[in-house]
Amino acid sequence: MGLSSPLVLFSEVHGTVLSDGKPVQGAELVQEVVWSDNKNDVPPAHTLSDAQGRFRFPAVEHRPGVLRAVPHQPVILQKIIIRYEGRDYTAWRHTKNSYEPNSELDGKPLDLECELTRAPDFEGTHYGICKAI
Repeated sequence: MGLSSPLVLFSEVHGTVLSDGKPVQGAELVQEVVWSDNKNDVPPAHTLSDAQGRFRFPAVEHRPGVLRAVPHQPVILQKIIIRYEGRDYTAWRHTKNSYEPNSELDGKPLDLECELTRAPDFEGTHYGICKAI
């Protein structure tokens, strides 16, 4: 990546919301990113699952400013919450330590299957009801 390349704070996400293995339509998904002292620097993104339970969030990018030129260790807190039928589910919680795209899963795209009946748990370095597929 060049010095002017955008910083990828959260890679593009594709996923499916399921309940007992069946697609869930109309679940609200909220994506949050915290990476600076200003918690409002990146406003939360919202989307709804479609009739097949699918959802998508585009990559969250930020202009690099001087950060590409200054040595430092990024610490980017990522979260996706699913809201469905009056309940909140921790879908994805992860700390990203790179500005590179798809670094959350060591280069693999973020393609998630989120089962509402699954208990949140760790899968590698991320936590929640979503599993990488």
